[in-house]
Amino acid sequence: MNAGTLAPEAVQTGATRYADFLLLGGGIASAAAASTLRAEGATGSVMMLSAEDVPPYHHPALSKHLLLGDDGDERLLIHPMSFYEENGIDLVLGAHVDRVDAARQVVVTRTGEKIGYGQLLIATGAKPLALKAPGANLPGVFSLRQRSDAEAIRGAMSEAKRAVVLGGSYLGLEIAMSLLAAGLQVTIIERGPRLLPHLEAPRLSQYFERYAESRGATLLLNEQVAAVRGCGHVEQVATIGGQLVPCDLVVVSIGVTPATDFLKGSGISLDDEGYVVADAQLRTNVPTVFAAGDVTTFYDPVFARRRHLQHWDNAQKQGRLVARNMLGRRLRYDEVSYFFCEVGDIGFNVLGSPEEADNWITRGSLEKGSFALFYLKGDVPRALFSVGRPPDEIRVAEGLIRYRVALGAVKERLREPGFVLDHIPTQTALILQGGGALGAFECGVVKALEEGGIFPDIVAGVSIGALNGAVIAGNPGHASEALQSFWADLSVTTPELAYEDLRRAAATTKILSLGVPNFFTPRWVMPPKGPGDWPINWTSYYDTSPMRALLSKYVDFKTLKDSPVRLLMSAVDVTTATLEVFDSYVDDLTPDHVLASGSLPPGFPWTVIDGKAYWDGGIISNSPLDLLLERCGPDGKRVFIVDLFSGKRALPANMMEVFARRDEIVYSERVQSDLHYREKIELYRKLVDYVVSFLDDAEAAKIKRIPAYIQLMGDGANSSITRIVRTGQSGEHASRDYDFSDLAIRNNQAEGYAIAKRTLSGGAEPEA
Repeated sequence: MNAGTLAPEAVQTGATRYADFLLLGGGIASAAAASTLRAEGATGSVMMLSAEDVPPYHHPALSKHLLLGDDGDERLLIHPMSFYEENGIDLVLGAHVDRVDAARQVVVTRTGEKIGYGQLLIATGAKPLALKAPGANLPGVFSLRQRSDAEAIRGAMSEAKRAVVLGGSYLGLEIAMSLLAAGLQVTIIERGPRLLPHLEAPRLSQYFERYAESRGATLLLNEQVAAVRGCGHVEQVATIGGQLVPCDLVVVSIGVTPATDFLKGSGISLDDEGYVVADAQLRTNVPTVFAAGDVTTFYDPVFARRRHLQHWDNAQKQGRLVARNMLGRRLRYDEVSYFFCEVGDIGFNVLGSPEEADNWITRGSLEKGSFALFYLKGDVPRALFSVGRPPDEIRVAEGLIRYRVALGAVKERLREPGFVLDHIPTQTALILQGGGALGAFECGVVKALEEGGIFPDIVAGVSIGALNGAVIAGNPGHASEALQSFWADLSVTTPELAYEDLRRAAATTKILSLGVPNFFTPRWVMPPKGPGDWPINWTSYYDTSPMRALLSKYVDFKTLKDSPVRLLMSAVDVTTATLEVFDSYVDDLTPDHVLASGSLPPGFPWTVIDGKAYWDGGIISNSPLDLLLERCGPDGKRVFIVDLFSGKRALPANMMEVFARRDEIVYSERVQSDLHYREKIELYRKLVDYVVSFLDDAEAAKIKRIPAYIQLMGDGANSSITRIVRTGQSGEHASRDYDFSDLAIRNNQAEGYAIAKRTLSGGAEPEA
């Protein structure tokens, strides 16, 4: 459906236009959401409503290049106008939203037009706090939030000699430096005791105070404006302390307030300051409404509290994540925020939450232009201030902050400029494949890992690996004992017969005909409850209801969100054929979520969750390493992959071996280190470095401070992959994956334990 084409439900609301995805706001959050929707394959109509009369542009340039007249449209615009047309994005400029009727899913513009929507993004940003003092409305008094503001200030600068900047935080200091660069005399008035108070570091504030004064700025700290005076135009600022500051130009930068007046009465929750309240997935209290960027206060799982961020990098990342969640991905926003600031020729990055620190460690020298300040809470890094440090170091620090890595004995080594941070692993991950009864092998592996002092922070599992993973996440620190008991409850007694082959054959025949009491029951032994239970209407051969009770015995599902072990599982939506991820840190998991991951047809029935039917995730990918990389990032991981199906095997010698080998190939672990991909990335990095080398040192340094450069060019901490491979035996019986006999389970556990022990002792080398 094209934007503008009315959906039947929109007609009933009186809407004149309709969009499947309606994005309110003309900033980076909306622009990122729109482009990501198309990149992720969204086929519905996308419409952006912007109150400004110009296409979305890069706001950080306002206080720097644009204020000085250095940036043209080709550098300022996020996308050229042709981008929106080529991607089927209806960009509506000069559109002011008057109100939102969330119940009827309609937006009403200031002109009275009603626009219906399927899903709504609120990304209207914030507006500057007005100065509440006599004379604040005099000509020559400005604020800076939009392109038109920068152009107006630039015009006034040509006639001015003296300027006052109210506010000494990031934006205020950037504005002051630009005014100084333009040749004006500048006075900075800050109500607090120091500049850049959000750095939470008096030493840094003092450094920038000295720097501003060295550039010619006059600082008035612990001061506030009493009045702005002038006859038809600003002429001076009077402070509460009694000082009179002559000026021709005043720029007010004392904070912002969210642009959410139009949401009053909408039913969308706002906090006491007017910010849109969102959860970790950036969803509001209304199921079809999301929020991103400066307009929102959201739950930040990295710092386990609600936060409001006014960062360009944050808005861009949130816009991308919202787009994916609009498409049903259910991703948490667990990024570490980057804030980039340029004060004159000093550019710095701030990562994380400086206000949480109770101790600080410095690295390098501010005076020499290569400096880092690590903010720690106990032994855990919570933020980083960085000037002139290598991108690799910043990327690694990002991971240490994101995953709350306790540095312990190496903390003091952060002071050493040469100490390489990527030697510090951030997380241990365990990858568990599906393979039915072969999952007992994974039980043996976990026992060996725990004996070696290896406990996972993340478990990604599919099918039987999801069942094992749920028990591990539900029993952190002592999963081995719980798993052994779990598999004992699954086992079926092997008949006492003379030969092992006979015992195995009798056991598997019994399992096929009578099931596994605590796992699955044959439908043919269950009395039909109606026509739906007649064999002609069966969609599976077994019923898996008994497993719900067994899982509940070993896993307290209500506590999984608080477990130190994060559980990731996959399942396939039967109707759409898409792979869906269940995440214990995002979803309220139940036994059904685990069963869904193991609902392998035609043996087992699909599992219905929230009206959707799911089959075993192994149908699409039996190797959940990709879940780990998508949800938890590729950097700084110590990964253990349990391979239940050998990648290498001799040619089959008979039909039974053919069937067995076919299953091994279908379900084997396919995610290998993609050397070609790494080579291509490295070539791109070399190309970027080559291009940057043609810039002078000052311009090159500016480029290297941009968050996008750091995140794309910086290597995070190295990850290692250790594979623990079940070799099995040549000519294994086809019943191996449903042989839940006590004999087979004991053998699989013993093999998993022995191979894991051998691998951990050096029998197999980890992959970088």
